[in-house]
Amino acid sequence: MEAEELVPLYSPASEAEAAVIAGLLDACEIRYFIRGGAFAKLYPGPLIQNYNTQTFMVRYADFADARVLLSDFTAPGEGAVESGRYTLGDKVRILFEALVYGWVIPGRRAKRAQDDEPSA
Repeated sequence: MEAEELVPLYSPASEAEAAVIAGLLDACEIRYFIRGGAFAKLYPGPLIQNYNTQTFMVRYADFADARVLLSDFTAPGEGAVESGRYTLGDKVRILFEALVYGWVIPGRRAKRAQDDEPSA
């Protein structure tokens, strides 16, 4: 039996999204493997690339069909790892959380508008 090359197709953001994608691929009889599937269930929480993320892997021959199948479900660029520049405030917050709390969650916080503040 010869080995088949698997290529990454999509990284879902939640378990529900993974279930929907698995159902779509099963319905079209596209064979897949979920890299990190069981490990992601053991360590829930914020998604950290290559730690607790899941990635759907499909055969190279099925990649084009699977991509077309998921194109209606996913928006362009969705499921990709966020790469961007962090502001000085973001870097200070990440360093503070790592030193004081022992965790690191990179990302940007949404800024609240002044109108959303409750009045006293």
